[in-house]
Amino acid sequence: MTHIHEYFTDQSSLEENNPDTTASYIKDILVDADALVSLAKINDSNHAKAVVFSEKLQKHGVSYYVSPFTIAEVVTVLSYKISHQTAKNFLKQVRTLDIPTMELPDQYKDLADTWFLKQVKKGISYFDCYNMALLDRYKSQLRAIFSFDSIYKKNGFVLVEDLDLNNI
Repeated sequence: MTHIHEYFTDQSSLEENNPDTTASYIKDILVDADALVSLAKINDSNHAKAVVFSEKLQKHGVSYYVSPFTIAEVVTVLSYKISHQTAKNFLKQVRTLDIPTMELPDQYKDLADTWFLKQVKKGISYFDCYNMALLDRYKSQLRAIFSFDSIYKKNGFVLVEDLDLNNI
């Protein structure tokens, strides 16, 4: 397992902007559990890509955010796929980073349900739908999601890999 703190530094706070406008620069990125697993698990098929994307984003001063479920999902996956000790080490490391958690305000809690009910294929997690709700609600500030899961792109969201990271 790599040291996750190498990939995440320098955070700022999320401000709720006009939800009908889109950011024209890369500032804030929502991080999905699969990207964190890829960073932490050296033999993951997306590890090298995750490292490259993380380094480029860091170079440009991006702020990262996670949902209230992301870290729990990552430690569960690491516990199953690698070991419980690896999951515990990850949890200790990631907690020192103070990556801000982004939640839906109470009046928008049903937005995650709406995204879940829109899905037609099996195997779509509610946690991914919660992320879609966050991306939808904070579209004026969140530029993309750091994920390798195609479900986001299929639902109209931008993945970090689709950004032009060389010209920002």
